[in-house]
Amino acid sequence: MEKIKKLAFGTDHTSVEIRNTVKKYLEKMGYEVEDFGFSGSESCDYPDYALKVAEAVVNKKADKGILICGTGIGMSIACNKVKGAIAAVCWNEDTAKLAAQHNRANILCLGSRTATISEVCHRIKIFLETPFEERHMRRIAKIKEIENNQH
Repeated sequence: MEKIKKLAFGTDHTSVEIRNTVKKYLEKMGYEVEDFGFSGSESCDYPDYALKVAEAVVNKKADKGILICGTGIGMSIACNKVKGAIAAVCWNEDTAKLAAQHNRANILCLGSRTATISEVCHRIKIFLETPFEERHMRRIAKIKEIENNQH
């Protein structure tokens, strides 16, 4: 199992209130966190933060990424435009586990409007502690092939 040490972390304006709590939670779990999150009070554009986290992960400056916006959907769409990023929106514990275990997701996207702070933290813990099962590698290779054949 790969050892996860460093995380790229990002949030948009919808998640400013929980940002510091989640970051402290990750640090308490022993992770080094590079925070790309938004800290202002006005509205911002979530693709800017998704791109920073995705680039950090695919360029191996971080082992995994955690992103939080209103629903997680926008962040995941933006991340998945970056070659090498595998971002998954996870709505519960099962999807957080399966994203890591079956899909080899390297970025977890969550919604601050769709979960409590406790649920967000629990999904992050499950995602980070669940190893990828190599038996799914054939499917991951096919996804990579699709990605590599795009112009």
